Amino acid sequence: MSTDERDDPVLEEAIEWMARIQSGVFDSQQQRALELWRGQSPRHAQVFDQLLKGLAAVQASPWRGRTSTPLLRALEQPSSRRRFIGNSLGVLGVALGAGLFGRWLQSGMGLPGEWATGTGERRHWQLDDGSRLELNARSRVLPRFFDQQRALVLHKGTLLLDIAENTVSSFEIATAVGVVHSQAGRLQVGEEGAGIRLLTLQGEALLCLPNGENVAVPGAHSLLFDAHGVLSRASLQPGEGSWASGWLEVNDKPLSWVTDAFRPYLPGVVLLDDSAAKIRVNGLFPLDDMATSLEMLEHSLSVMVVRYSDYWTSIAAITTSPS
Repeated sequence: MSTDERDDPVLEEAIEWMARIQSGVFDSQQQRALELWRGQSPRHAQVFDQLLKGLAAVQASPWRGRTSTPLLRALEQPSSRRRFIGNSLGVLGVALGAGLFGRWLQSGMGLPGEWATGTGERRHWQLDDGSRLELNARSRVLPRFFDQQRALVLHKGTLLLDIAENTVSSFEIATAVGVVHSQAGRLQVGEEGAGIRLLTLQGEALLCLPNGENVAVPGAHSLLFDAHGVLSRASLQPGEGSWASGWLEVNDKPLSWVTDAFRPYLPGVVLLDDSAAKIRVNGLFPLDDMATSLEMLEHSLSVMVVRYSDYWTSIAAITTSPS
């Protein structure tokens, strides 16, 4: 990219918007302001959409309401911002560096040694010990099989594991905030917000937390935990773990939860307005047909779904003005 392109004011403004979105405090008023900015000219919309394509790949989806400190640091300072653009993005597309790296991850290739899935992709593996692993979309695990050890390290997303019984060694699933052990059964382990959700679909498990606490989890239970301990626990509810069948069964969940479940199946930015986040949802949604699933949300709830492009989806509550 030339110096002139990096000094392009439209590109600078587009990156300012990227930083605001990534900050995790992007509200409905800012969203309306962004829509006005995009509508100022075809070039505004073109540059913004091309930037989305590149940045949407830096992580599996960087716009999940969590701050990505290295990316924000690169976007906040004009000097480092220009270096980031020069290394990663062209005005009209992804060039090198973070964009290329992100496309590698989003394609489902993962890092060396990892098993991974891309956007909208589910895959399964038959493991050497006879267990069966299935990964949800945008998920990455690192297998660890040495001698009698059988283990997986969950780096991102959600896994479903049918564990072959072994009386000599338990199966270990390591996460960033705790380790799950089980001799046999069917478990789901996946990211949920800032924590990890464990479902014991069949059989029991033992959760070992960084603080030294060991938590016995009986069968047919759902447990949410983080590095500090157990956040919630309950009996297994209908529909939990349904993604493996290609359908998301939702029973009285907030729209924020549904949107998080949709994100691995939609490229780019998915923005949910705060006014719609707590709306309760019921239904059965096809994960392999996101267009239909979004239409179902719009038809069954008081929400408006707008897709500005393949890389930008906005969901907001429909408000009625007083008569």
